[in-house]
Amino acid sequence: MAFSLVAVAEGTLVRAGIAALVGGHDDLLLAGVAGTVDEARPLIDQVRPAAVLLDRYLGGDALAYGAALRHRHPHPGVVLIGGHDDDLLFRALDAGLSAYVPWDAKPATILAAIRHAAAAPSSFTAPDLAAAMARRRQGRVAALSPREREVLLLLRDGLTAPGIAIALRVSDSTIKTYLARLYDKLGVHGRGQAVTAAAEQGLIGQRQATG
Repeated sequence: MAFSLVAVAEGTLVRAGIAALVGGHDDLLLAGVAGTVDEARPLIDQVRPAAVLLDRYLGGDALAYGAALRHRHPHPGVVLIGGHDDDLLFRALDAGLSAYVPWDAKPATILAAIRHAAAAPSSFTAPDLAAAMARRRQGRVAALSPREREVLLLLRDGLTAPGIAIALRVSDSTIKTYLARLYDKLGVHGRGQAVTAAAEQGLIGQRQATG
């Protein structure tokens, strides 16, 4: 059984390249191509493909259209293809797309992303995902000041805001400022979420057992 694919890209040469890439693989069938999102909508409704490949550089918001596709039905899986862009990769992940691949990825990598999207549309893959996550963690570590890291470690160890103020010999209002900045940088709304998010992102280790 072949997975059907609709490719949506503005450039004629780009669409031809996708057709050449998919052609010759018995498990993939290019069921249609479109040059714009407006052209893609009726085509996808008619063909009902297993996967849709979207060019990042479509007129309009390709990412928003991909997200809308993913939220309408369990299928199709959606692959967004563009440049080396960590922010766009994570936006594709957050939008519920199935894969993100750079244009200069190896043909086998692009084909694997299409197959993944068709077979497991609700999960996400990207060839650079692990490295992108590591870069994001490093960026967030660098974004925290030494004092903010101290506050975060004391939060992890269970101290309250007044307790942290005493430990660091600063005012309660100063600690409240540090906490507000930490929550903003971590994208959370409270101490428990801050500790959990920081641990998940590798910013802090687990509290050491004592006794």
